Formats: sequence, C-alpha cells, structure tokens
Amino acid sequence: MAVFHRFGTVKTNVQARRLIEWLRAKGRDIRPLTILTHDHPDPDSLASAWALSHLAQGVAKVRTRILYGGIIGRAENRIMAERLMIPAYPTRPGELREAPHVALVDTQPPFRNNRFPPRRKPDLIIDHHPRHAETQAELVLIDESIGATSTILAEALLCSGLRIPKRLATALLYGIGSETQNLGREAGPRDMDIYQALWPKANMRALWKISYPKRTTQFFQDLARGIRNAFLCRGIIGVHLGSLGTPDRVAQVADFLLTHEKVRWSIVTGRYQSKLHVSLRTSEPRGGAGRLLKRLLGGGNRGGGHGMIAGGLVEVGAHAPEGEWRDAEEKVIRAFLHSQGVKETAPRVYPFR
Repeated sequence: MAVFHRFGTVKTNVQARRLIEWLRAKGRDIRPLTILTHDHPDPDSLASAWALSHLAQGVAKVRTRILYGGIIGRAENRIMAERLMIPAYPTRPGELREAPHVALVDTQPPFRNNRFPPRRKPDLIIDHHPRHAETQAELVLIDESIGATSTILAEALLCSGLRIPKRLATALLYGIGSETQNLGREAGPRDMDIYQALWPKANMRALWKISYPKRTTQFFQDLARGIRNAFLCRGIIGVHLGSLGTPDRVAQVADFLLTHEKVRWSIVTGRYQSKLHVSLRTSEPRGGAGRLLKRLLGGGNRGGGHGMIAGGLVEVGAHAPEGEWRDAEEKVIRAFLHSQGVKETAPRVYPFR
C-alpha cells in the first residue's frame, strides 16, 4: 500500500480502495464480468478496460470479456490493439442483453456513444467525463478532476499491489498520453504522477511504433480534404469532411486544425453511417467546450466533453438526401459561430483552396 501512497492523494486512495474492496466483496456474484467501452474505442477506453480486466482477475479471480461497438478505425488505435494484443472484441448481436454483469469504462449508459442496452442498470461505471443526471450503477466512480480514465484504473492497480505487465503499462501510458496530448491538455497532478510511475514499466519501442504508424491513402485523402475545405472566421477554423470510412477522423482533423497559429477554436463535422459526428476543440483551458457543444446540439445525450474537447452526434439517417445532410452540417456551424458572437453575415475565408 505504501507504493500507492507515493503516487496518489487521499482522494485517489479512497477511490482505488472502493473499487478493490467492491471487486473482492462481489467476487463470484459478478462472474463473468463484461467490460464495455464506448463505440469506436480510443486508447484511453481500451487501456482502461484492459486494466479493469487485469484488476478484477487479479484481486477477485473474476473472469472478464472486453467488448466495444463500432470499429477501431484510427491507425494508432489499431496498432495499439494489435501490437499490445489487447483482448477486446466487437460486440455480437444480443451479446450485451445476455451478459449477466456489465461494467462500463470511459462512458456512461445515457451517452449515445455505447451499445449498453436501454432500461438496464450496469454493475459498475468508471469514467472521467461529467456525470449524466441519469447515470446509475451499483458502484459509480466518476472523477472529472483527472485527464483520463486510465489514470483511475492505474491508481487502483498500484493500490492493489498487483504486478503491471509491460504491455498493459504501455497501453495505460499511451492512453493517458493520447487523451491529454502528452499531459499538455487537461492533465492534472495525478495524471502526471501516474504517467511517471508507468514510464519505466512500459515498452518504449512499442510506444514509438504506436505513436507513428504507417497510414493509409484514405487518411491522407481525408486530411487533404480537411485542409483544402477549411474556413477561417475570427479565430475559428472549421470544415465539413463529408462521408468517412471511420468516425475517428473527425476528432483527428479537429485536433490538427487547432494547431493553426491564428485560431483558438476548431469545429469539424463528418458523416459516418446514419450520423453526423461533430468535434469541437479549443486552446482555452476554461473554454467549456463540452457544455457548449451539448447546448448547440440540443441538449440531452447528443454531445458532451470537457473544457477543451467535446464530441457529439446528430442522427440524420443513412438514406437521407444530400440536402438534409448539408442542412444538418450548416446548422451546427451557424449555431457555433453565433455562440461566439459571429454574425451570419461575417465572411468565411478559405485560405487553402
């Protein structure tokens, strides 16, 4: 236990112990435990799920299975899952309805970004996103003060005294690093402490290969379209990417566009299957991106996030005509520009065409 005290605060100690004690107390009662990430899982959700699986098996001998909806689309995420051999699998029809015990990581049942069955209460929720008013579980561990859900699970692993395998340490390190942009975005002292604790345990060669993967032609085509069609308007950069082969590209382009020297906000939309995906980014630590996007998309469960990053969905329809898609895209952009005090008559400049 002393090892954990070295890396945590009183608050994290309580959280970690609650999780460990809950797993030990439940034991047989939650076997087998299905661990569900959000759809199209990112490194933070994959690492968190794997860490919870390792913890449950190690402290309570609970057999687990990690599931996700959608696809692992981004190259870095695919390489991470493949190279580290993360035991995560796409959901099969009816699998979650039949699972007797379910834990959610890096998401919550009311959010629209997971496949958890409606009108059902999970056993466990671990997340770092703001708590939804309708979120319920037997044990809920939500901490908005940290930058990544992986931090919560890594703290619990350190508290448990379990050995953290090199591949898992690498996954957690990359999960925290990618979620906080290497501790530069919304990371706190606890994220930094855990990052430092995991660093000597991780595989640096694997981490490098994950961070700098070989990319497909489609990636460069999407990126080129994102740059070519981007507009600038009073410190804001935005673009409609159109149809995509993976929804991850929306957030990826939003992050990239925010690096433009003259902007403080980026907003990007992309069409994937029946939904319009929206990503909002800001360089302002107290920008309130999550609350803002949620309001722009009409409240409810359509959007959310943190101070500097946010994402959301608008249901348009897989067979909707082109006009409906364009209307949905422009409605989001106009609403955001209006929220920033930009009039509809303000010109949008397209400097990269």
